[in-house]
Amino acid sequence: MQRLEVITRFSLALALTVFLFMSGISLPPIGALLLPFVTQPVLLFGFKYGIGHGLGVALVATLLLAVFAGEELSLLYGIFAILAGVLLGLVGRLRMVEYLVVSAASAMFLWAVGVAYYFFGSWSALAGDFRAGLTQQFAAATRMQEQLGFSKDSLELVNERMPQLIDMTLQLLPGLLFLTFALIALINVVSLRRRFPDRRAEWFAIENFRDWKGPEPLVWGLIACGFSLFFPVPDLVRLIAMNLLLIVCAFYFAQGLAVIAFFFHKNNVPRFLRGITYVLIVFQQIFTLMVIGLGLFDLWGNFRRLGKDNLTPSQAS
Repeated sequence: MQRLEVITRFSLALALTVFLFMSGISLPPIGALLLPFVTQPVLLFGFKYGIGHGLGVALVATLLLAVFAGEELSLLYGIFAILAGVLLGLVGRLRMVEYLVVSAASAMFLWAVGVAYYFFGSWSALAGDFRAGLTQQFAAATRMQEQLGFSKDSLELVNERMPQLIDMTLQLLPGLLFLTFALIALINVVSLRRRFPDRRAEWFAIENFRDWKGPEPLVWGLIACGFSLFFPVPDLVRLIAMNLLLIVCAFYFAQGLAVIAFFFHKNNVPRFLRGITYVLIVFQQIFTLMVIGLGLFDLWGNFRRLGKDNLTPSQAS
């Protein structure tokens, strides 16, 4: 009976992960919202019935896609199979959330870069294809703004700066891709925390993400990358520094959000006001920069008094 249950659950996890992946690929842009959850059936099955069984689901899904959907889709699914393998192997062994997420995102990034190079054959061809795609996207956005009645002056300004915007996006593309993978990995980690509440203390070093704080030595990376932008350095070094700076700023943005969430929770702020605040933070650049600054200064201010005062009434008692 137990063997039949395992086979049934295996088949269900396999069907769900393939369905989520194909839906995310076939129904852009709304379907893209499903892609972060492609790994969830694999992870849930693996943590319940064994890591080997979970890896088996990912492997069979990859093979099925290779046979019935083609090599391209099977290699793209490999990004999520890599994520499943890293999380199945490291959750509970690597208890620091930031190291877990960075490890998963790094593995996904390397696989994606390898697959992209395999498809295009050279970095110049890859860059040219992305440039053409970005040009089309910016042109479509400009046409939409024109239909919505934006002023001609603003549209002309956008058209004038479009080449610079495309160049900047291409330069930051590695960092943006890495952060996308990090966000997908974080979503899966959060989902695991909610699915297995009794194993949180075993798996993770913190009880709640409101208590999270970035590694203190990270500030030296911020300083080094920031200074490299103002000194004469080779173009490759400047490009690497820009992308690393973007990633480091994302760390401090996450820490700033943790500080805000901590005080929202502490003061019982209504969910409606929390939602408005988070929307402003995401869509208003000035608030985004303020949150990054809050996360940075939390290194010295320790606004939540982590390590000094307990964080919850139960801990205080």
